[in-house]
Amino acid sequence: MKINKKFILLLAFILLCITIFLVAQTYAKYLSSAEGQTTVNIARWNIKVNDLSITENTDISGTITPVFPGNENIASDIIAPTAEGYFDLVFDFDDVDVSFNYTIESTVDDSSPVKDFVIVGYSIDNGMRVDLTDTNIISEDILLDSNVTTRNIRIYVKWIDDGNATMNNQDDTIATTSNTPAIFKVNITFKQIV
Repeated sequence: MKINKKFILLLAFILLCITIFLVAQTYAKYLSSAEGQTTVNIARWNIKVNDLSITENTDISGTITPVFPGNENIASDIIAPTAEGYFDLVFDFDDVDVSFNYTIESTVDDSSPVKDFVIVGYSIDNGMRVDLTDTNIISEDILLDSNVTTRNIRIYVKWIDDGNATMNNQDDTIATTSNTPAIFKVNITFKQIV
């Protein structure tokens, strides 16, 4: 019986040592730690409109040049009722790392003597002209995976003189004799698509 007790005590001692070793290893695993850091590039958002960065400039008036080619009844580079012209917007978004939407909206400035100046159409990248009838908004989504980095937009404007005009012939005459230029506001909004 003494041998059995010694054997059981020895076996218990060995099992106790193994248990302490395993508990110590397990406990050590939970106390282990490591430290490090990583870097991630921040998305670029540098859109240029007519060579001006929108992050640095909010007024692009000096870069919008309207062209009125004229016709057999209206001289070039002036507006009169029914005169149609255009201006170009060149977007460069080569330094943009996210999908986004642009919206171009136009209105006649409150101080403009010509109230019937509207967008009548547009074309993108010298493509076909898209005529607009009920809106003064041009909008497009540019997706990151499209690999499009520029957009050339030609916007066609006209002094309307039809059933949709708000000015009558007397208003038209006053506008042409006021020596005040027609003012057309263009608002361009860029918004990240999330």
